[in-house]
Amino acid sequence: SASFALVIAVLLVQGLYYNGFKINVSQTILDALVILIASIPIALPLVLQVNMALGASHLATTYNAVVTSLPALQDIASMSMLCSDKTGTLTTANMSIITDQIFASDGFTAEEVILYGFLCSNADKKDDPIDRAIVSAFNDTGNSKDGYVQTEIIGFNPSVKRVVAFVKSGDKTLTIAKGLPAKILDTEAGAPDDHELQWKVDKINDHAFIKSVEATDTDLSSSGYKTIAIAVCEGNARELGDAAVWKFAGLLPMLDPPREDTPATIESLHHANISVKMITGDHANVGKETSRLIGLGTNVLPGEEMRNAPSETKNDIIWNADGFAAVLPSDKREIVLVLRNHFGLVTGMTGDGVNDAAALSAAQVGIAVAGATDAAKNAADLILTEEGLSPIYGAVLESRRIFARIKAYVVYRVAASIVLVLTLSIVIFVTSCAVDSLMIIILALLNDVSMIPVAYDNAKATTKPQLPVAKTLVLQSLFYGLVQAGLSLMFIFSMANNRDERFAIDLNGPNNEGCTGEARGFIWFHLVMVTELMIFSVRAPRFVLLSPPPSMYLAGSVLLTLILGGLLAGFLQMWTVPGGDIGWIILFNVASFLVVDLMKLQFRKMIGEEPGDVILSDDLLTPTTRTETQKTVEKGERYRTHRESIVGEADRCHCVEVKSKSGLPGFFSLGGDTMMDNGYIKPMGSINFMRQNQAPTIRGPHRTKQVSSPY
Repeated sequence: SASFALVIAVLLVQGLYYNGFKINVSQTILDALVILIASIPIALPLVLQVNMALGASHLATTYNAVVTSLPALQDIASMSMLCSDKTGTLTTANMSIITDQIFASDGFTAEEVILYGFLCSNADKKDDPIDRAIVSAFNDTGNSKDGYVQTEIIGFNPSVKRVVAFVKSGDKTLTIAKGLPAKILDTEAGAPDDHELQWKVDKINDHAFIKSVEATDTDLSSSGYKTIAIAVCEGNARELGDAAVWKFAGLLPMLDPPREDTPATIESLHHANISVKMITGDHANVGKETSRLIGLGTNVLPGEEMRNAPSETKNDIIWNADGFAAVLPSDKREIVLVLRNHFGLVTGMTGDGVNDAAALSAAQVGIAVAGATDAAKNAADLILTEEGLSPIYGAVLESRRIFARIKAYVVYRVAASIVLVLTLSIVIFVTSCAVDSLMIIILALLNDVSMIPVAYDNAKATTKPQLPVAKTLVLQSLFYGLVQAGLSLMFIFSMANNRDERFAIDLNGPNNEGCTGEARGFIWFHLVMVTELMIFSVRAPRFVLLSPPPSMYLAGSVLLTLILGGLLAGFLQMWTVPGGDIGWIILFNVASFLVVDLMKLQFRKMIGEEPGDVILSDDLLTPTTRTETQKTVEKGERYRTHRESIVGEADRCHCVEVKSKSGLPGFFSLGGDTMMDNGYIKPMGSINFMRQNQAPTIRGPHRTKQVSSPY
């Protein structure tokens, strides 16, 4: 609107005050329109897309992380909290049964516990780390499975935490279950579930027996072992119903060691002020021991404690915990929603299964780990093609560098438009001197084309999450635009009044008939130089001479543009600016550039945009051993940084809006527009699938993405 007002003002001043409507109407209109052209950052979307596309390509080739939508890079750069699965992400998933630690209940031997575990496993399911470990342990015993035939198996479900198999042994049928110890002892433990088979083992009321099992389970899990419980029912439990008698056979201890790079990755993420919460389906003691080994805090709480907590304390429990164990899929989603909606943090979530899709979709940064299902990949913003957590760290660093480049370019481009519009308009108001419209178009084109290499600039990743704050971007653009416009006007008018006729420019022309071609060329080349040099100040986090140098591509592009601009100004027949004037332009712009860059430091400090620390290398940091007290202190420092990186309430909604023009009513309609809020569809208005004009979109806190999953 401001640019449009200036266009109207220039049109009226040129046309009425300077009689442009009488002398040359078409030229007067062109002089006004050129102000509008100068105000429009035509190539802004192109440069942003090139920046993000090159960054996404770099992520895929260098860090083995594939971005599913380019705007997701912004969320990755802003991420403060990462909720990570344990098995296969923080650990190797190369589990092994520790046979000398097997616990066998009365009436069973260790060999029988392994046999029953084997009969309740799927030997063909090579990608399941638990089944793979049990099958391997059974094969190592040298025992035979002859006489046993598995006839049916009800696979694992994260909601029920167990597997049930039906096995034929001669004329007899056995029903075997394996899973979470609490669920094998009593299927209603934690919370009732919807599995078709429900039971309590025959010794559930024998307190001494239950205490012994729980004590053994606690001892094993405290030592870092994942425990799998085995129970056996003689007969078909489905047919026997309530008459089925289940006997607890024993516990299989499994070891799942952390990945070698996990402690270093955790250390590096913490240095980047990203807190990591471990979320696992294992026992809380297993979670605590794993957390200790990888450098996380050991305040790992059972999911049941969170589920049963009153609403007024649940949020604080989620905020303060270092992780959660024995969780359900719904727990993961709830944790993400609390961190995102209540605390306002940009939250990441890793997952690999169908049941993780809702949590991945609810998180601003859903991350599908290597080997994830299609449902998880469709709901994710980032897909890892390498196992472990380390690709996420690389993705964070590259995203923050992309953010720095884009932020610098946006500030630069808006500021350059302000300089051009104000300088050209005020010169016209005062003297009626208008630079040739075609050359202003060329100037705007040069500004845009020369800045495309900003995508290759040597930006540094900061140690703090980067949130786009419109206020600070606008303030910085205004600072550069107004200061440089003021200095430009001072320079142009001082040269017009220069007593040395060798360097003076004539803004009025002979008999006040309009400025000379030399004056127009002088103004044009000055504007080329001031706008081109500005990018080096905007991109520099500190004083330009003390900041990392620009990339050779950006520096070369600007240099070539300045050389081309100088040649056009000096040799174009309609201008022929003298070499002395070009020298004055170069001298003044270099001096003013350094002055403005020094002023920039104080201005950024005033608006809270100080550069802060940067991460110098992409290499993972070497982990250091810390006490629990030291971990708590460092966690508190990170959380203070998190509170400085909170997303505004208006931007926390992560929902899907599906809209379409109405066509056939009723039949093919859901009865209204629908909104998918945090993973669930809600009726809002009217939708017609027969005449849907555009693809459904998800409107997240920062971006819009295609709906590729029902989650």
